[in-house]
Amino acid sequence: MRAMIVLTVSLGMTLATGAARAQGSGANAASGRALAKAWCAECHRVEPNAPGASVADFTEVANLPSTTALSLKVFLQSSHKDMPNLILKPAEADDIIAYILSLKRN
Repeated sequence: MRAMIVLTVSLGMTLATGAARAQGSGANAASGRALAKAWCAECHRVEPNAPGASVADFTEVANLPSTTALSLKVFLQSSHKDMPNLILKPAEADDIIAYILSLKRN
C-alpha cells in the first residue's frame, strides 16, 4: 500500500512538473502549432477557421472548463481508441499543450 502511495505521489509530481513547464517559458506555442498541423490536422481542426475536422476541434478543446495543462498532459500520455499512438517527447507535448492553451478565449 505504501509503495502505491509513493508511486501515485511521484506520478502526480512528474505530471505537475511537466504541466508547469508547458505553461512556463520552456514551451513554444508556435512550435506546437507546427507539430499539431503536421501530426493532428488530418483528423482535428487545429486552427480556428480551418477546413472541416472529423473529431475534436482544438479551439473547442481549449475552451472546455476542464482543459488545463495537466489535463492535456495526461491525455497526451494515454492511449485512446481510434487515435494513433503517438510517442511524443516531453518538449513536443509541452509545445502542443502551449499551442492548445493559446487558443483559449478569455
